[in-house]
Amino acid sequence: MSGVMLIIILLVASGLIAYAGDYVGRKAGKKKLTIFNLRPKYTSRIISVLTGILIMVFALIVLSVFSENVRIALFGMEKLKKEISTLQLNIKSKEKEFSEIIKKYEAVKEERGRAIKELESYKIKLNELEEDRAKILEELNKLSKEREILCKENEKLQRSIYEISQKISSLSKEREKLLEEKKELLDEIQFLNTTITNMRTEGIVFRRGELILNYISKGDLTEEKAKEEAKVLLSLIENIAKERGAGNEEKGFIWVPEAEWIKLLNAFTTSGEKLIRVFSLANIFEGEPALITFEIYPYKLIFKKGDVLVLKVIDGSEDLNKIESKLLEILSEVNKIAQQKGVLPDPLTNTVGEISFEEFYNIVYKIKEKDKKVLLKVIVDEDTYNSGPLKIRFEL
Repeated sequence: MSGVMLIIILLVASGLIAYAGDYVGRKAGKKKLTIFNLRPKYTSRIISVLTGILIMVFALIVLSVFSENVRIALFGMEKLKKEISTLQLNIKSKEKEFSEIIKKYEAVKEERGRAIKELESYKIKLNELEEDRAKILEELNKLSKEREILCKENEKLQRSIYEISQKISSLSKEREKLLEEKKELLDEIQFLNTTITNMRTEGIVFRRGELILNYISKGDLTEEKAKEEAKVLLSLIENIAKERGAGNEEKGFIWVPEAEWIKLLNAFTTSGEKLIRVFSLANIFEGEPALITFEIYPYKLIFKKGDVLVLKVIDGSEDLNKIESKLLEILSEVNKIAQQKGVLPDPLTNTVGEISFEEFYNIVYKIKEKDKKVLLKVIVDEDTYNSGPLKIRFEL
């Protein structure tokens, strides 16, 4: 039932009850009825009061019947209060839970933000990896194509290797035959060379490659002066050739090829001091003119007097043979050092100087006399140019 209809019913019922109570009160006053032996005046008042009470009771009954809220307000207020307090407690606990949920939500939100950032970085890395993967796939495709080409080339090479191996096997057999023939020919050549050498060793005045003369030229000459100096050099060579027994008046004493003559003139006309080394081009026998060649070098100082070439410790308590061998090793080392520095050796002996037996054994006996370890110095005895020879002395 709606509230408007309920109000209308209450108004109508209250009016009827009020009318009935007023009617009963008037009747009781006219007939002078009494209740509980009271006067009629008070009796009518009691009827009026009862009528008002009936109106209120009726109103409450109607409201209770038709409105649950009224019933609860009249009969369930205490229960309602307890339920409200319980609900308030539940609300507080729920608010706490809600605040915790909010905190968790914020934490989850932050984690979600971090996760989103990480996801973005992973996406970037994934894109880079995809690009790298695409590049690698392209390279793999290229490599696979190259591999196919190489496989085909390898097959061709294998075939060619097989063919070459067959050729090599046949050639190796031929090589063995040729080596045998070569060995036989070498034996014959050696025999012939030995025979010819034995036949021609007598009467040689110049050996092939033998150093005849070292000549120093200032250089920077005119052509005329160069020719004059060249003639002076040739006269010196002729005198040596005469003394050694080469050539004669009819054949001449020396013979210089045209190319060597031009080389000599160029050496005299160019600037700078020159070392001109004169060599024999072949084995020259008595009565044959000497065949001459020239080697030309810049003339320069290699060692100054007093330069120390080698410092070595030698034990004088050892026997003479060991001392001699160590001293020979030192001289060989000196020879190597001098050649490395630029002193030109004798082509036949490959040495840059000589030492007498007397000087050699004098230092050997001096070391032996010490009978202990001594420091041996090899010292340059005079200024030495690249023409040589190197002169040395020993100090202990």
